[in-house]
Amino acid sequence: MESSLQNRIYDALREVIDPDLRQNIVDAGMVKGLAWNEKDRKVSLTVELTTPACPLKGYFAAQISQVIKQSLGSEWEAHTTFSAQSGRITRETLSQIRHLLLVGSGKGGVGKSTVAVNLAIALAKLGARVGILDADIYGPSVPMLLGLEHAKPAVREKEGRPYLVPIQKYGLEIMSLGFLVPHGQATPWRGPMASNTLRQLLTETDWGELDYLVVDMPPGTGDIQITLAQQFRPQGAIIVTTPQKLAQADAEKALTMFRMPLVQVPVVGIVENMSYFWTPELPERKFYIFGESGGRMLADKYEVPFLGEIPLLEKIVHQSDAGVPACLEDGTPISQSFMEIAGETVRALARLELVSAP
Repeated sequence: MESSLQNRIYDALREVIDPDLRQNIVDAGMVKGLAWNEKDRKVSLTVELTTPACPLKGYFAAQISQVIKQSLGSEWEAHTTFSAQSGRITRETLSQIRHLLLVGSGKGGVGKSTVAVNLAIALAKLGARVGILDADIYGPSVPMLLGLEHAKPAVREKEGRPYLVPIQKYGLEIMSLGFLVPHGQATPWRGPMASNTLRQLLTETDWGELDYLVVDMPPGTGDIQITLAQQFRPQGAIIVTTPQKLAQADAEKALTMFRMPLVQVPVVGIVENMSYFWTPELPERKFYIFGESGGRMLADKYEVPFLGEIPLLEKIVHQSDAGVPACLEDGTPISQSFMEIAGETVRALARLELVSAP
């Protein structure tokens, strides 16, 4: 009887399909710790996700409850918990970081740093352990966006070597060159010196265990991008653009750079910033100041995911200047956009992992 009931439960769970992996959760090896109590009419199980920030937890819980009731009877209940897979890491110096995620653009002024900071916070709100590295050596913006212009990281010894201790705020582990040079001081360094400094910031920071390390890249397609790609093999890159053709053309250069044989970083998708102007006084209107759908057209052209669009609001300017990222405030158009982009990013990375798995 027990074996028959077990088979019925597994058969029911095979009706639940992971929309990203396109497999049922049993054959995909996601079901762990299955147990049941026939007297109390309860089934309990753990679903192992690719990341703790997976946005599909509610979907899986609802689907599992539905198929259990359909198969065993409406009086049965399913109790689903979630865990995350341990990462497959090949970078010894970053062995505690599961996903190295670059946020880049072809040109400055498109809001790349704002996107990187708010994306990191959105991933943390989804339940992931997240760090952010400000890799824009020449113009670090992350300290100002997080209200940390005067922060100074401590140093701790680990295995006989000194490591920088990340600044912690808003649930993030944060490191930037802006913490190490006087506020407002220029860094007129040639490419090799900038690349070496970034390498040190990345490898000589005691990040701890992270699900995602979001890297705010400098604009362009130079030494720093190539150094990160060749030496640390990031899991993916997000391209930030605005709708107008000029920004789209530069974003296209960044996208094709990541796809070059010399670089070979998977493009997770495109984010379109400043997509339209919106004001609460006219909630039904969208004003397309810089054009319309440039980011979506670029994503379609190169067959990469379009992760989402971010509206332009006056409030985001004031919040950024005050060091309070817009994603912290729940229920606003801006925070909702970033939460949706974070969810799409997690799903796109899961699909890339499936493609690259041996």
